Amino acid sequence: MQNSSDLEDISGLNVQFVMPYGSNGGQSDLLVEAIIRTIAEFHGHEGEWADKYGTDIDNEWFMMHHFCWCESETCSWCRETDPLPNFHYKPLDFKVNWYKYIGRSMNYNKELTPLECADMLKNCIQTP
Repeated sequence: MQNSSDLEDISGLNVQFVMPYGSNGGQSDLLVEAIIRTIAEFHGHEGEWADKYGTDIDNEWFMMHHFCWCESETCSWCRETDPLPNFHYKPLDFKVNWYKYIGRSMNYNKELTPLECADMLKNCIQTP
């Protein structure tokens, strides 16, 4: 074991600790993206590229709607004012929007803990 006299003087150094986003309890965008892609692929249909754009499903646990390209102001997903989310996990009222494909310009209404993320994945995969 070293004592303090054996250690170099580091008082003049600028030390920065770099930790992955979410390591202090918040969620990572990459984790949310991976979970939503997994759910979309699980419930998607052949040939629809669900893991990229999402899929259309609505059940007791969650709702997912692929990115809509119509750009109509009367469309619930495309309108400028209060558009519906592309993904809504109902038990926690967790809502996510993305631009064109899952992960791009993604935003959500709140952060989830890692345990909440795991439960969300489990519950969304277990539903038909």
